[in-house]
Amino acid sequence: MWKVLLVVSAVVLAGSGYLSWENMNEKRAKDVELASTQKTLEDRLASLEATNAEIAQLESSIQMLSDETEALETEKIDLDAKVVEAESSLRAQESKLQADEERLGKAKAMVGSIAQIEALQREMVQLRAQIEETEIEVTQLGGAVASVQVEKDRLEKVAAEMVALRSDQEAGIIRGPFESTIREAYDQWGFVVVNGGYDAGVVNRAQLNVYRRGQPICKLLVTSVEAGKSAADIIPGSLAPGQRVRAGDNVIKAVTAKTPVVIPAGDEDDASNAAQPPADPFGGGAMDSGSAAPDPFGGGAMGSGGGAPDPFGGGGMMEDAEATPDPFQ
Repeated sequence: MWKVLLVVSAVVLAGSGYLSWENMNEKRAKDVELASTQKTLEDRLASLEATNAEIAQLESSIQMLSDETEALETEKIDLDAKVVEAESSLRAQESKLQADEERLGKAKAMVGSIAQIEALQREMVQLRAQIEETEIEVTQLGGAVASVQVEKDRLEKVAAEMVALRSDQEAGIIRGPFESTIREAYDQWGFVVVNGGYDAGVVNRAQLNVYRRGQPICKLLVTSVEAGKSAADIIPGSLAPGQRVRAGDNVIKAVTAKTPVVIPAGDEDDASNAAQPPADPFGGGAMDSGSAAPDPFGGGAMGSGGGAPDPFGGGGMMEDAEATPDPFQ
Protein backbone atom coordinates (compact mmCIF):
# COMPACT_ATOMS: atom_id res chain seq x y z
CA MET A 1 0.00 0.00 0.00
CA TRP A 2 2.77 2.41 0.81
CA LYS A 3 4.25 1.79 -2.63
CA VAL A 4 0.99 2.91 -4.27
CA LEU A 5 0.92 6.06 -2.16
CA LEU A 6 4.53 6.73 -3.05
CA VAL A 7 3.77 6.42 -6.78
CA VAL A 8 0.72 8.69 -6.47
CA SER A 9 2.78 11.30 -4.60
CA ALA A 10 5.48 11.18 -7.27
CA VAL A 11 2.89 11.69 -10.02
CA VAL A 12 1.34 14.62 -8.16
CA LEU A 13 4.74 16.23 -7.63
CA ALA A 14 5.66 15.77 -11.29
CA GLY A 15 2.38 17.36 -12.40
CA SER A 16 2.91 20.29 -10.05
CA GLY A 17 6.44 20.80 -11.39
CA TYR A 18 5.22 20.74 -15.00
CA LEU A 19 2.45 23.28 -14.30
CA SER A 20 4.96 25.55 -12.53
CA TRP A 21 7.31 25.33 -15.54
CA GLU A 22 4.46 26.19 -17.95
CA ASN A 23 3.40 29.17 -15.83
CA MET A 24 7.00 30.46 -15.68
CA ASN A 25 7.39 30.25 -19.48
CA GLU A 26 4.08 32.08 -20.02
CA LYS A 27 5.13 34.83 -17.60
CA ARG A 28 8.47 35.28 -19.40
CA ALA A 29 6.71 35.56 -22.77
CA LYS A 30 4.34 38.18 -21.38
CA ASP A 31 7.27 40.15 -19.90
CA VAL A 32 9.05 40.16 -23.29
CA GLU A 33 5.87 41.30 -25.06
CA LEU A 34 5.31 44.06 -22.48
CA ALA A 35 8.90 45.34 -22.88
CA SER A 36 8.54 45.40 -26.69
CA THR A 37 5.24 47.31 -26.47
CA GLN A 38 6.76 49.84 -24.04
CA LYS A 39 9.76 50.45 -26.34
CA THR A 40 7.47 50.99 -29.34
CA LEU A 41 5.47 53.54 -27.32
CA GLU A 42 8.65 55.39 -26.28
CA ASP A 43 9.83 55.52 -29.93
CA ARG A 44 6.50 56.96 -31.05
CA LEU A 45 6.56 59.59 -28.30
CA ALA A 46 10.09 60.63 -29.30
CA SER A 47 9.02 60.89 -32.95
CA LEU A 48 6.00 62.99 -31.95
CA GLU A 49 8.22 65.42 -30.00
CA ALA A 50 10.58 65.78 -32.98
CA THR A 51 7.63 66.44 -35.31
CA ASN A 52 6.21 69.09 -32.95
CA ALA A 53 9.61 70.83 -32.83
CA GLU A 54 9.76 70.86 -36.64
CA ILE A 55 6.24 72.30 -36.83
CA ALA A 56 7.22 75.10 -34.44
CA GLN A 57 10.33 75.84 -36.53
CA LEU A 58 8.27 76.01 -39.74
CA GLU A 59 5.75 78.34 -38.12
CA SER A 60 8.62 80.61 -37.02
CA SER A 61 10.06 80.57 -40.59
CA ILE A 62 6.67 81.45 -42.10
CA GLN A 63 6.23 84.32 -39.62
CA MET A 64 9.72 85.60 -40.48
CA LEU A 65 8.94 85.50 -44.21
CA SER A 66 5.69 87.40 -43.59
CA ASP A 67 7.53 90.09 -41.61
CA GLU A 68 10.19 90.44 -44.33
CA THR A 69 7.49 90.70 -47.01
CA GLU A 70 5.73 93.49 -45.10
CA ALA A 71 9.04 95.33 -44.67
CA LEU A 72 9.76 95.04 -48.40
CA GLU A 73 6.29 96.34 -49.25
CA THR A 74 6.83 99.34 -46.95
CA GLU A 75 10.23 100.03 -48.56
CA LYS A 76 8.64 99.73 -52.01
CA ILE A 77 6.03 102.37 -51.08
CA ASP A 78 8.83 104.72 -49.92
CA LEU A 79 10.74 104.17 -53.16
CA ASP A 80 7.60 104.90 -55.22
CA ALA A 81 7.23 108.19 -53.36
CA LYS A 82 10.87 109.06 -54.05
CA VAL A 83 10.40 108.25 -57.75
CA VAL A 84 7.36 110.56 -57.93
CA GLU A 85 9.32 113.33 -56.17
CA ALA A 86 12.30 112.91 -58.52
CA GLU A 87 10.05 112.99 -61.59
CA SER A 88 8.39 116.19 -60.32
CA SER A 89 11.79 117.80 -59.76
CA LEU A 90 12.88 116.68 -63.24
CA ARG A 91 9.84 118.35 -64.81
CA ALA A 92 10.58 121.56 -62.90
CA GLN A 93 14.17 121.59 -64.16
CA GLU A 94 13.02 120.95 -67.72
CA SER A 95 10.60 123.88 -67.43
CA LYS A 96 13.43 126.06 -66.13
CA LEU A 97 15.67 124.95 -69.00
CA GLN A 98 12.95 125.83 -71.52
CA ALA A 99 12.53 129.31 -69.97
CA ASP A 100 16.31 129.84 -70.11
CA GLU A 101 16.36 128.83 -73.76
CA GLU A 102 13.57 131.31 -74.49
CA ARG A 103 15.56 134.04 -72.75
CA LEU A 104 18.60 133.11 -74.82
CA GLY A 105 16.56 133.38 -78.00
CA LYS A 106 15.30 136.82 -77.05
CA ALA A 107 18.83 137.90 -76.24
CA LYS A 108 20.02 136.83 -79.71
CA ALA A 109 17.18 138.80 -81.29
CA MET A 110 18.20 141.90 -79.42
CA VAL A 111 21.75 141.81 -80.79
CA GLY A 112 21.06 144.56 -83.26
CA SER A 113 22.49 147.37 -81.35
CA ILE A 114 26.28 147.69 -81.20
CA ALA A 115 26.03 149.47 -77.85
CA GLN A 116 24.32 146.45 -76.25
CA ILE A 117 26.62 143.76 -77.74
CA GLU A 118 28.93 143.49 -74.70
CA ALA A 119 26.05 143.44 -72.24
CA LEU A 120 24.25 140.83 -74.35
CA GLN A 121 27.43 138.76 -74.59
CA ARG A 122 27.85 138.80 -70.83
CA GLU A 123 24.22 137.81 -70.40
CA MET A 124 24.66 135.01 -72.96
CA VAL A 125 27.69 133.71 -71.07
CA GLN A 126 25.68 133.69 -67.88
CA LEU A 127 22.78 132.00 -69.60
CA ARG A 128 25.11 129.37 -71.07
CA ALA A 129 26.55 128.73 -67.61
CA GLN A 130 23.04 128.43 -66.18
CA ILE A 131 22.03 126.09 -69.03
CA GLU A 132 25.08 123.92 -68.43
CA GLU A 133 24.34 123.78 -64.70
CA THR A 134 20.71 122.94 -65.45
CA GLU A 135 21.74 120.22 -67.89
CA ILE A 136 24.10 118.77 -65.27
CA GLU A 137 21.28 118.80 -62.70
CA VAL A 138 18.89 117.18 -65.19
CA THR A 139 21.48 114.48 -65.95
CA GLN A 140 22.03 113.86 -62.26
CA LEU A 141 18.29 113.67 -61.61
CA GLY A 142 17.88 111.28 -64.54
CA GLY A 143 20.60 109.04 -63.10
CA ALA A 144 18.98 109.19 -59.66
CA VAL A 145 15.59 108.26 -61.15
CA ALA A 146 17.16 105.36 -63.06
CA SER A 147 18.96 104.19 -59.90
CA VAL A 148 15.75 104.33 -57.88
CA GLN A 149 13.90 102.43 -60.61
CA VAL A 150 16.59 99.72 -60.68
CA GLU A 151 16.40 99.38 -56.90
CA LYS A 152 12.62 99.22 -57.09
CA ASP A 153 12.77 96.45 -59.71
CA ARG A 154 15.28 94.52 -57.59
CA LEU A 155 13.10 94.69 -54.49
CA GLU A 156 10.05 93.61 -56.47
CA LYS A 157 11.99 90.58 -57.76
CA VAL A 158 13.15 89.74 -54.21
CA ALA A 159 9.58 90.00 -52.90
CA ALA A 160 8.27 87.82 -55.76
CA GLU A 161 10.99 85.23 -55.11
CA MET A 162 10.13 85.12 -51.41
CA VAL A 163 6.44 84.65 -52.20
CA ALA A 164 7.31 81.88 -54.69
CA LEU A 165 9.58 80.18 -52.13
CA ARG A 166 6.86 80.33 -49.51
CA SER A 167 4.35 78.92 -52.00
CA ASP A 168 6.71 76.03 -52.91
CA GLN A 169 7.27 75.19 -49.25
CA GLU A 170 3.53 75.15 -48.55
CA ALA A 171 2.90 73.01 -51.67
CA GLY A 172 5.65 70.52 -50.80
CA ILE A 173 7.71 71.26 -53.94
CA ILE A 174 11.48 70.61 -53.82
CA ARG A 175 13.40 73.27 -55.74
CA GLY A 176 16.18 71.96 -57.95
CA PRO A 177 17.23 68.33 -58.48
CA PHE A 178 17.19 65.89 -55.56
CA GLU A 179 18.66 62.37 -55.62
CA SER A 180 19.43 60.38 -52.49
CA THR A 181 19.13 56.93 -50.90
CA ILE A 182 17.09 55.21 -48.22
CA ARG A 183 18.88 55.49 -44.89
CA GLU A 184 16.59 53.26 -42.83
CA ALA A 185 13.46 51.32 -43.78
CA TYR A 186 10.61 50.38 -41.45
CA ASP A 187 8.14 48.53 -43.68
CA GLN A 188 6.27 47.14 -40.71
CA TRP A 189 5.43 50.69 -39.62
CA GLY A 190 4.97 52.13 -43.10
CA PHE A 191 7.71 54.76 -43.09
CA VAL A 192 11.38 55.23 -44.00
CA VAL A 193 14.28 57.61 -43.25
CA VAL A 194 15.87 59.27 -46.31
CA ASN A 195 19.39 60.71 -46.47
CA GLY A 196 19.16 64.48 -47.01
CA GLY A 197 17.04 67.09 -45.22
CA TYR A 198 16.36 70.79 -45.51
CA ASP A 199 20.07 71.32 -46.25
CA ALA A 200 19.38 69.49 -49.55
CA GLY A 201 16.14 71.39 -50.27
CA VAL A 202 13.69 68.79 -48.91
CA VAL A 203 10.41 70.23 -47.56
CA ASN A 204 7.40 68.78 -45.79
CA ARG A 205 4.73 67.12 -48.00
CA ALA A 206 7.30 66.62 -50.78
CA GLN A 207 6.68 63.62 -53.03
CA LEU A 208 9.51 61.12 -53.68
CA ASN A 209 9.89 58.01 -55.83
CA VAL A 210 11.94 54.97 -54.75
CA TYR A 211 13.85 52.87 -57.32
CA ARG A 212 16.09 49.81 -57.16
CA ARG A 213 18.30 49.13 -60.18
CA GLY A 214 16.04 51.32 -62.31
CA GLN A 215 12.80 49.56 -61.25
CA PRO A 216 10.12 51.49 -59.31
CA ILE A 217 9.53 50.24 -55.77
CA CYS A 218 7.09 52.70 -54.16
CA LYS A 219 6.21 56.34 -53.53
CA LEU A 220 6.91 58.41 -50.42
CA LEU A 221 5.40 61.49 -48.80
CA VAL A 222 7.78 63.50 -46.57
CA THR A 223 6.38 64.06 -43.07
CA SER A 224 9.36 65.36 -41.10
CA VAL A 225 12.58 67.16 -42.19
CA GLU A 226 15.83 67.64 -40.28
CA ALA A 227 19.27 68.96 -41.30
CA GLY A 228 20.66 65.77 -42.85
CA LYS A 229 17.72 63.38 -43.01
CA SER A 230 13.98 63.23 -43.60
CA ALA A 231 11.17 60.92 -42.51
CA ALA A 232 8.61 59.88 -45.12
CA ASP A 233 5.50 57.70 -45.18
CA ILE A 234 5.07 54.97 -47.79
CA ILE A 235 2.05 56.02 -49.89
CA PRO A 236 -0.67 53.36 -49.43
CA GLY A 237 -1.13 51.28 -52.57
CA SER A 238 2.10 52.47 -54.23
CA LEU A 239 4.36 49.61 -53.09
CA ALA A 240 5.13 47.26 -56.01
CA PRO A 241 3.78 43.71 -55.48
CA GLY A 242 6.28 41.44 -53.73
CA GLN A 243 8.68 44.34 -52.98
CA ARG A 244 9.98 45.84 -49.75
CA VAL A 245 11.85 49.09 -49.23
CA ARG A 246 15.49 48.49 -48.31
CA ALA A 247 18.30 50.67 -47.03
CA GLY A 248 20.35 51.87 -50.00
CA ASP A 249 17.44 52.10 -52.48
CA ASN A 250 17.63 55.15 -54.76
CA VAL A 251 15.32 58.10 -54.07
CA ILE A 252 14.47 60.96 -56.45
CA LYS A 253 11.90 63.68 -56.22
CA ALA A 254 8.59 63.08 -58.00
CA VAL A 255 7.96 65.17 -61.14
CA THR A 256 5.05 67.52 -60.45
CA ALA A 257 3.34 70.12 -62.58
CA LYS A 258 3.64 73.39 -60.69
CA THR A 259 0.59 75.65 -60.81
CA PRO A 260 1.32 79.37 -60.26
CA VAL A 261 -0.09 80.57 -56.96
CA VAL A 262 -1.02 84.23 -56.44
CA ILE A 263 -0.89 85.27 -52.79
CA PRO A 264 -2.45 88.73 -52.17
CA ALA A 265 -0.34 91.00 -49.99
CA GLY A 266 -1.51 91.18 -46.38
CA ASP A 267 -3.93 88.26 -46.63
CA GLU A 268 -3.93 87.16 -43.01
CA ASP A 269 -6.38 84.30 -43.64
CA ASP A 270 -4.05 82.67 -46.17
CA ALA A 271 -1.07 83.17 -43.88
CA SER A 272 -2.94 81.60 -40.94
CA ASN A 273 -4.00 78.65 -43.09
CA ALA A 274 -0.41 78.20 -44.31
CA ALA A 275 0.79 78.13 -40.72
CA GLN A 276 -1.49 75.19 -39.82
CA PRO A 277 0.68 72.13 -39.10
CA PRO A 278 0.22 69.00 -41.23
CA ALA A 279 -1.39 65.93 -39.75
CA ASP A 280 1.04 63.96 -37.60
CA PRO A 281 1.83 60.72 -39.46
CA PHE A 282 3.18 59.09 -36.29
CA GLY A 283 0.52 60.27 -33.85
CA GLY A 284 -2.26 57.81 -34.69
CA GLY A 285 -2.59 54.07 -34.42
CA ALA A 286 -2.01 53.26 -38.07
CA MET A 287 0.64 50.72 -37.12
CA ASP A 288 -1.64 48.94 -34.63
CA SER A 289 -3.59 46.12 -36.24
CA GLY A 290 -6.27 46.39 -33.57
CA SER A 291 -7.53 49.94 -34.15
CA ALA A 292 -6.08 51.61 -37.24
CA ALA A 293 -6.17 55.42 -37.30
CA PRO A 294 -7.08 57.17 -40.56
CA ASP A 295 -4.20 57.94 -42.91
CA PRO A 296 -3.49 61.73 -42.76
CA PHE A 297 -2.95 61.70 -46.56
CA GLY A 298 -6.37 60.38 -47.50
CA GLY A 299 -5.76 56.63 -47.36
CA GLY A 300 -6.73 53.92 -44.93
CA ALA A 301 -4.52 52.34 -42.31
CA MET A 302 -1.19 50.96 -43.47
CA GLY A 303 -1.56 47.34 -44.38
CA SER A 304 -5.40 47.33 -44.26
CA GLY A 305 -7.39 45.40 -46.78
CA GLY A 306 -8.99 48.35 -48.59
CA GLY A 307 -6.39 50.55 -50.29
CA ALA A 308 -6.97 54.30 -50.44
CA PRO A 309 -6.82 56.23 -53.73
CA ASP A 310 -3.25 56.99 -54.76
CA PRO A 311 -2.74 60.78 -54.43
CA PHE A 312 -0.19 60.59 -57.27
CA GLY A 313 -2.16 58.41 -59.66
CA GLY A 314 -5.40 60.39 -59.81
CA GLY A 315 -6.05 64.12 -59.84
CA GLY A 316 -3.71 66.72 -58.39
CA MET A 317 -0.34 68.02 -59.44
CA MET A 318 0.72 64.78 -61.19
CA GLU A 319 -2.24 64.92 -63.57
CA ASP A 320 -0.82 67.09 -66.34
CA ALA A 321 -0.58 66.43 -70.08
CA GLU A 322 3.03 67.64 -70.29
CA ALA A 323 4.26 65.94 -67.05
CA THR A 324 6.65 62.98 -67.22
CA PRO A 325 4.77 59.62 -67.30
CA ASP A 326 4.44 58.11 -63.82
CA PRO A 327 6.37 54.77 -63.63
CA PHE A 328 4.01 53.60 -60.85
CA GLN A 329 0.87 53.82 -63.00
